[in-house]
Amino acid sequence: MRKSPTDNPIQPTPETAPYLTATGYLSPAQLLALTALAIFVAEAVIMFLMPLVGPIPMVFEAILDAVLLTLLASPVLYILLFRPMVLHINERRTAEDALLDVNANLESRVKERTEELTRSVKALNHEVIERRATEDRIRRANDFVQRLIESAPCLMATFDANSLKCNYVNGRIGDFLGFLPEDVASSGGTLFESIIAPAAQELYRTMVQDLIIAPHGEIARGEIQFKTAEGGELPFRFGIVVVSRTAIGEAEEILLVATPVDDCS
Repeated sequence: MRKSPTDNPIQPTPETAPYLTATGYLSPAQLLALTALAIFVAEAVIMFLMPLVGPIPMVFEAILDAVLLTLLASPVLYILLFRPMVLHINERRTAEDALLDVNANLESRVKERTEELTRSVKALNHEVIERRATEDRIRRANDFVQRLIESAPCLMATFDANSLKCNYVNGRIGDFLGFLPEDVASSGGTLFESIIAPAAQELYRTMVQDLIIAPHGEIARGEIQFKTAEGGELPFRFGIVVVSRTAIGEAEEILLVATPVDDCS
């Protein structure tokens, strides 16, 4: 949308104030009218003064008329035309210099911001690469631990310290007791109900409660009867230890490691 002259008025200075109107500098029509008026007034003054000189040759009269007109009109032309034009040019140059400074400052800020964004993107990409590498190392470590646990010669299981529900059990439970790991881990029951013989459940529960309040790193050991899938019982030597605690130190997850008594003899 094009702005009207009143949208951006020229700020007057002591030099330009005489040549400014409400809408800016005097218009070309106003300058032309003032110039014509100045020439008319100068010529009228000359016409009134010429009879006072007396009769002179026409050539001298023309020269005198031109000289007087020049002397009388020059100050007016200087004040109304030349001086405003010079001031306007100077203001225009000042405005252009200020605009160049603003553009240079803006370009500098854009360049700095672009460099900052480039550095941020590089840092973010580096962080993403490092995070992916870390995740890959953790995944490979977890896979190694998983393979190590699955190939261990003993039964290993983790269960919740509060609900006593089984969270994980390795494949040795199938070799020793005939249960499928997923059946025990996803049954929804406690570890006691799943594999521990009814007569030994109370003893095992007491050992778990004592372990929960024991110092960190304490290991509880014993011998207990485990149920088999066929309904029988087998003696196992076991150890339990708290492997995970909350931020306030409460037991969260417990690890069970058990081996058949026959394998230990």
